Amino acid sequence: MRKHLNTVSLAIKILVGKDNIKEARNNMDLEIFDWHQNNLLADKVLKALERLPAELIIGVTKNDDKLADTDKWSEVYDIPLGQAANVIIVETRKTRNSEPNFAAVLVHGDKRADLNGIVKKIMGISKISFAKFEQATELTEMESGGMSPIGLPSDWTLVVDEAIIQTDKLYLGSGLRKSKLVVNGSIFKYLQNNVIIEKIIKS
Repeated sequence: MRKHLNTVSLAIKILVGKDNIKEARNNMDLEIFDWHQNNLLADKVLKALERLPAELIIGVTKNDDKLADTDKWSEVYDIPLGQAANVIIVETRKTRNSEPNFAAVLVHGDKRADLNGIVKKIMGISKISFAKFEQATELTEMESGGMSPIGLPSDWTLVVDEAIIQTDKLYLGSGLRKSKLVVNGSIFKYLQNNVIIEKIIKS
């Protein structure tokens, strides 16, 4: 038992630094708040949620903004990566010389999307790459590290791995680094411009 506690302590030190160890431990149990508290959601996310089935919105949590990245957040707050989701903002081109467009891909935190294989083929494009942080934050009006698949620009395609839909309690970006939105994964059936694919992860 002592060995286990020492291992957890070391992991927390590595992830958040000595100055934040006490705070991280105190917040291990994430409280879920009413999602109408708009100080915990980006404006675009809040407005998009208001158009979705309320019964599928569980709430919103608070966290240290230094722990916004999914891997760190999951480790410190003891939430399985399979219950968290990562949204990937990508730049796409129909042809090599065409004007760029933007889209998003949503997978569980413990999976990696096959962007250059399955996703590229599904979208019928010749080129796909990660969007630059500056572009992503400007176009979405969300914070880097807190990107949400809910509230994206209306002309973007959102490619969703089907396993997301089957997750009853899913933690994802709120648009802000300081919080996570908690929803039933089936909420993604109700988003416009989404494409739900049986499997878009790398084998």
